[in-house]
Amino acid sequence: MAKKQDAPRGATPRVVRERKQWTFKIPAVPAVAWQWIAVPVVLAGLIYAMQWSYKSWPITQIDVSGRMAAVSADDVAAKLQWVRGESFFSLNTRKVYDEVLTFPLVQRVVVKKQWPGTLQVVITEDLPLAVWNDKQLLSVSGRISAMPAAIDTSGLARMVGDDNQVDIAMRYFRRVQQSLDERALQINELKVNAVGAVDIRLSNGWSVSLGRQYFEERVRRLGMLLSRLPQERVESLDLRYGKGAAIRWRSEQEMG
Repeated sequence: MAKKQDAPRGATPRVVRERKQWTFKIPAVPAVAWQWIAVPVVLAGLIYAMQWSYKSWPITQIDVSGRMAAVSADDVAAKLQWVRGESFFSLNTRKVYDEVLTFPLVQRVVVKKQWPGTLQVVITEDLPLAVWNDKQLLSVSGRISAMPAAIDTSGLARMVGDDNQVDIAMRYFRRVQQSLDERALQINELKVNAVGAVDIRLSNGWSVSLGRQYFEERVRRLGMLLSRLPQERVESLDLRYGKGAAIRWRSEQEMG
């Protein structure tokens, strides 16, 4: 009978149990588009900076210059006092332009801002042509305006007529004055009546009726009579005739 083999001596083998491993999955963090955060922040900063700038840079000085005779720089600056304290950036220059253009004889206005706080206004005045209806001023461009207090009108002609007759009055005035220039004479007064007939008074004292028809022919006839008649003896001419003129002579007393 076989002998039973003895069990191996020594340490008892250790049973190793399998250890379970627990794995936790962390959710993925989505990528952040930083530009979508930065852009609104930058825009908000710019808006705040602009608002701050609007309030922090006021107009403090008004400079008025240009070709002026009827209006003074001080008068313009006084009318624009509301500009002082307005923001350099938000000031409405068109409003300034419209206000300055209301002054008599002002024909052209340039308005600009100069950093950091100056408003510059450059004015060009129209030239006065005549006193219109004894209370207004007529410029060479045909504009009727209020009579400026600062202008001397003693050397200006006087024109009388309806406001809708300005164009015809100016046209007659220029044509007659052109024929008088070579004789060193001027028109002192020109009247246009309701039907468009023209009467003038010259610097030599003549009163002349030109009517409203055949105007060019009558102006040439006036030039011819000025060269032929003794000017000191004539009181008035009526050129409303086909080829001649009715002459009224001064009396001896008037000539004396």
